[in-house]
Amino acid sequence: MRYTTWTSDRMFVAYRQYYLQGDEFLSVYDDADTVRRIHAGNSLAAGGPEHLTVRAGTHTGYIRLTTRQCADEPPLPGEEWETVVDVSICSTSGMLRLFQWGGEVQWDAGNFAMAGEGWYRVRVQTRGRDEGDAHQGDTPVEEHFLSVWPAPPAPDTVHRANDTFARTHYDPTQPPGQPVQP
Repeated sequence: MRYTTWTSDRMFVAYRQYYLQGDEFLSVYDDADTVRRIHAGNSLAAGGPEHLTVRAGTHTGYIRLTTRQCADEPPLPGEEWETVVDVSICSTSGMLRLFQWGGEVQWDAGNFAMAGEGWYRVRVQTRGRDEGDAHQGDTPVEEHFLSVWPAPPAPDTVHRANDTFARTHYDPTQPPGQPVQP
């Protein structure tokens, strides 16, 4: 399996959020209900054309984040990852960059639309969201791993929902979130 990995122990989040965002997101697309879809859906991530929003437990501070750009779907993670979901997003610009809340781009993480314009699957896996929710300070206690690969659009898949926020908001009896078309 081919892949490119990037890691930061100082990924800044505010209002419990960070993003993947394309060049056309702010000029062409608007998704004012992304956070609502996270709360009413898989409890971790939601997106649409040119963007993905991820919900951390840490309100304002730092998380450890590893990203992986993959040629195809990676294997499922081990049980040490408490919450794991897959969602589909579409890049219409051929660019998807990692953004901190407030608009700062993590340039060294690279372009996640590695195959150009088209559909991608994003797997977000977390551990420590409960600890992040209760933590104040500069040392990260929460960890995320984000994998991205080219794939046709598909409904959200929740592989695991085992932290407090996920157990409170994710309802497995509800239909899964659907990809938002450009």
